[in-house]
Amino acid sequence: MATTLSAAKAKLAAKIPDMPKNYNESMGMFFGVGAATIAGSSPGKAYAAKVKPGLENVWEANLKRRFGV
Repeated sequence: MATTLSAAKAKLAAKIPDMPKNYNESMGMFFGVGAATIAGSSPGKAYAAKVKPGLENVWEANLKRRFGV
């Protein structure tokens, strides 16, 4: 399991820097507005504040705690 968990953690860490931009673009397309509009909104700001480097460590700790690893 360590190899799989380590690989998943590394993959998540690589994706985190682009996640706020992807969120803004996707929500902008869904609502028919620009990504900048979403980025300036409360949900866009909250998402960007939550999704920061280091989130992969929180994810790993929560996963281990949940499954008692």
